[in-house]
Amino acid sequence: MKTLKRLGAAMAICMFASCMCYAQKGTLIVSVKGVKEAKGNLMVAFGDQSNPKQMVYSMVPVTSTNAVTCTLKDVPTGSGGLYVYQDVNDNHQLDKDENQIPVEPCYQKEKVTIKEGENKIEIKLIDVKEMMGTK
Repeated sequence: MKTLKRLGAAMAICMFASCMCYAQKGTLIVSVKGVKEAKGNLMVAFGDQSNPKQMVYSMVPVTSTNAVTCTLKDVPTGSGGLYVYQDVNDNHQLDKDENQIPVEPCYQKEKVTIKEGENKIEIKLIDVKEMMGTK
């Protein structure tokens, strides 16, 4: 009887551990406002910047100044950073001036929580130089 109980407990532990190893995923739909010109691409990323290989990325062409929607699939559930910028000149990087201030419209928010299923976020790009009054 003891052997049967131990076997049952071991099976329960294995089942629990295998469930914990399965990474839950969600979909993140980002609606982006504040697009000032219809050119370039909208670059969207979610995750931990210190581990770029595990971040989820997407790129959407900007064809109008209306809200642009970008969908990220298979986003790991949990907390992470949301990073968005409009790559106006299509060089695949957020351009900055000599003081490392972004010169392209961007948005950043840490500690965004993703749940299993569909997650929707509405954001507005900002022009950092304009906001600082240094343009």
